[in-house]
Amino acid sequence: MKTLRPVIAILMSLTLLFSFVPSAFAGNATHYSVRVKNVNIPWAYPEGLSSNCSQITEGTFINPDDQSSSRVKNVTVNDLGGGMKKILWTDLVKGTATDNFGMPYTFVYENNATFVFDGSFVTVDMKDTFVLKGNINYTVGFQWRWVYPTDSLNLVFVESDGQVIDIFPTPIIGPTPDGINPDPNIVPGSWQILSSRGDPNPLSCDPL
Repeated sequence: MKTLRPVIAILMSLTLLFSFVPSAFAGNATHYSVRVKNVNIPWAYPEGLSSNCSQITEGTFINPDDQSSSRVKNVTVNDLGGGMKKILWTDLVKGTATDNFGMPYTFVYENNATFVFDGSFVTVDMKDTFVLKGNINYTVGFQWRWVYPTDSLNLVFVESDGQVIDIFPTPIIGPTPDGINPDPNIVPGSWQILSSRGDPNPLSCDPL
């Protein structure tokens, strides 16, 4: 996760497998699930993974293969009453990629997060991991916690051809634009780096 940015899957394949299932649980919880296969899920870097990530050798550019990604995304919204809510978010993306030398790769991205809205602030706990395997192998990840102000927290349902392909909470303010400096729009001092793996700046090596 390069910044806190939900990635919108762009459907470019007629072989799409799709499932969107909203369901209510006991109490005030509602669950949403999206499953897509054989789609293009764009990476954040137009040039692909490059030596901007310390794990990538100079002159190498890695990009996802066309219509080769899958996503399983689950979102549960718990109504806590009084305008307060908790959103649980899990995202799993798998796919294949190729570098500019024709070398193949596989990748797995996982993101698990909890957003707790008290009516004025959102407290986020997030664990994020990106694993690349191929001619270059690495794992980057982090576990962060931060707080940002807002007067609402809702869900956005992204559609393509009348089908829901992504869900994410909004508004979202990430803790850092560059993996190093805190975003000035979050609560000052709230960004906690609970763990970090694989690179001093994991955002430079995590394209999702």
